[in-house]
Amino acid sequence: MIDFLGSGALNLDLVYEIDDLEDVRSAGFDLYAGREISGDHKTARVLIDFLDNRGTLITKSGGGSSANTICALSRLGHRVGFIGTAGKDEAGDFILGSMKGVELSLVKQVGKSAVCVVVIDKEMRNRAMFVAPHYHKAGFPDAAVLKGVSDTRVLHFSSLAQPGGISAQTEMANALKPEQILSFDPGELYAARGIEALSDILKRTDLLFITEEEVRIMTGMAGGAGLEAVYPLLGRNGSLGLGLFKDTGGAAIICKQGPKGAAIYSPEVSFTIPAEKVPEIVDNTGAGDAFNAGFLDAMLQGAPALECLRSGARLAAFSLSAFGRGWLDRLKA
Repeated sequence: MIDFLGSGALNLDLVYEIDDLEDVRSAGFDLYAGREISGDHKTARVLIDFLDNRGTLITKSGGGSSANTICALSRLGHRVGFIGTAGKDEAGDFILGSMKGVELSLVKQVGKSAVCVVVIDKEMRNRAMFVAPHYHKAGFPDAAVLKGVSDTRVLHFSSLAQPGGISAQTEMANALKPEQILSFDPGELYAARGIEALSDILKRTDLLFITEEEVRIMTGMAGGAGLEAVYPLLGRNGSLGLGLFKDTGGAAIICKQGPKGAAIYSPEVSFTIPAEKVPEIVDNTGAGDAFNAGFLDAMLQGAPALECLRSGARLAAFSLSAFGRGWLDRLKA
């Protein structure tokens, strides 16, 4: 049995710097700091051409929220695998080649790779993202995928924006046994689909990683009201014996608040911790994914809720020091 199995997008991340995000909006691209939108590959190509002329390509790396988290967990010493679709092209080979230590037998290569264009404001270091997802339909999980799902301690979802993504992940969630944990980071792309579209995944979710803005987008309500609207939809699995769940009494929402820190919410426990101080922010694109990895690493080691939050905050801060997944090269278990 492995520790973590991820499911979500597998992207080629192209990270650009530009003087001001307003320049991108003036060119017709609806990109705002901290936000994520999706579109087709033709639009992505136009955006890339614009940035090649007006910005600077800083790096390219493998990407995707769940994939980033799984890669970090691998570096932390866990046995990990991934379910997904990469392109059958040079970019797809690059994406999979970047996932060292991750079992990839459940990844299919077909069609054209998904692309995520990350645009960073030079002065403020804010980022905006444009995702062109893989167009290949995510079908009903086959026997190999379902066997993989049955053989992991934790299944970790992020958004799968390609056609059929939510349905495929719902089937995987429904295949879990009571002692298995489902963690879910919907991101802005899934949050924008609304709470009803995600309800079948949420009802099996033990840990929901989400930002304040995503709560508002998903529910139409801000702050505590939004969290209170989401929590009753989560799983009712009381058989999980880890220290975290002894504190929370069951499912928990982990609300990531960027520079303000992070909070955990459940009927049994609710508290906030501050963010770790860092001397310089190079790139905050994957900080939330790094937070998830730090939290999940501590959780599986039996840590209580407070230490899980602190572990997430420490790894998120560590990730801010490099572009893309570059920080993983300095991460040791």
